[in-house]
Amino acid sequence: MDGFSYKEIKELQQLIAPPKDDSDSDSDDSENLRQRLSRRKIGPGDIAGKANVAPCASPKPAAAKSAEAPSDIWHPAEVSPIADLQSEDPRELPEYEMKFKQALGTEDIFLGMNLKTPATASCQWLTLRVRLPGEKRERLELSVESNVVELRSPRYRLQLPTPFPVDPNGSSAKWHPDSDCLEISLKLSRELDDVNF
Repeated sequence: MDGFSYKEIKELQQLIAPPKDDSDSDSDDSENLRQRLSRRKIGPGDIAGKANVAPCASPKPAAAKSAEAPSDIWHPAEVSPIADLQSEDPRELPEYEMKFKQALGTEDIFLGMNLKTPATASCQWLTLRVRLPGEKRERLELSVESNVVELRSPRYRLQLPTPFPVDPNGSSAKWHPDSDCLEISLKLSRELDDVNF
C-alpha cells in the first residue's frame, strides 16, 4: 500500500499542531495568545526583522539615504551613463513596443532537440515597433549602435537603450505606411553559454 505510515502521520500532526503543554502555571489568556500567534500568517518581512541586523554591518548615513528615492531600484553609480538628450529635446516621445523573437525550426517545435525555451535567453532577435502618426519615411533618421537605438524626425525623437548588445550590421528596418509604424529588427549579439544558446 502506497502512502504514509501511522508513525509518519503522527509526526506530521505534531509538526502542524504541537501538543499542548499540561503545566498548571500557564493561564488561559496566555494559552489563547500562544494559539493566536501560532496561527498568524508569516510573510517575507518576518524572515529577518530590523532587530536582526548583523553587528558588523554599518548603517547608511542619513544624508545618503534621503538623497535616494525609495522607488529607485539601482544606485546611480550602477547605471551606465547614456546621454539623455530626450529630456532636453522638445520633440514628442513616440509610442513604442519591444518584443523578443526566436528562430524556430521543426526540430525545435516537434522534437525539442535544441533545448530552446520560451525565455528571452533563447531569443536571437529584438523587434522594436515605433508608432509615428503623421510622419513619412523620407523624414526619418535612424541610428543603431551596439547598445542604443536613436530615431529622429521633425516631430518625434526616441533614444532607447537596448537590454542586450545588438549587431547594427545584422539589423533591418521596415516602414508600414498604412499604420505609420516603423518596425526595427535588431539582431542580438551576446555570448553563447549554457543559458544563451
